[in-house]
Amino acid sequence: MSAPSTVAVPKLDSENAVREALSLMKHLDKGELQEIMDSEENLDNILRDLEEIKKIEVNREMLTASNRSLAEFNLKIEPQLNQGRQQLIEAHERREMLQAQFQSNKAKLDTLSDQYSSDTTTALLQTAVAQAEEDSEKTVDTFLDGKMSMEDFIQTFMPQKALHHLRRVKAEKLTELLQQRRSGQCSYKF
Repeated sequence: MSAPSTVAVPKLDSENAVREALSLMKHLDKGELQEIMDSEENLDNILRDLEEIKKIEVNREMLTASNRSLAEFNLKIEPQLNQGRQQLIEAHERREMLQAQFQSNKAKLDTLSDQYSSDTTTALLQTAVAQAEEDSEKTVDTFLDGKMSMEDFIQTFMPQKALHHLRRVKAEKLTELLQQRRSGQCSYKF
């Protein structure tokens, strides 16, 4: 739905209006001129008959119709404007909420990043590797001492050894990445 077009307002050609009024009045005698001067109604009638004044009246009517049409159009689209305004308000509020969440999450990330440096993480991971290896060795010793059945040994030892290998691979890879980063060969950062 497009808005109705507006009407351009032409300027009053005052020189033309004065010339027209003078040409009408120069044919009048002194008595008729006096009659016009004495009666505002007669003067108004003469002025209303001038072409420039008629043009102004027509333009005024066109402007009134145009304004009415624009007002009606505005009233028709007011619900859409109100709905759009409400959606904009909701979107702004949602953005504000997301911005606050982002800032909160970023602060948490910064805190965690400060708590766990890459060297600390490597040391913790290597400690976990040693712990997993120790746990699997204890399971082997328990089995060899005859305190555990073959079935229990397999069910316990296999996950422990898998965890040990997984942690060892992660620790080695992390150490390798840190060495590459320190030597400038790695293009990304932790």
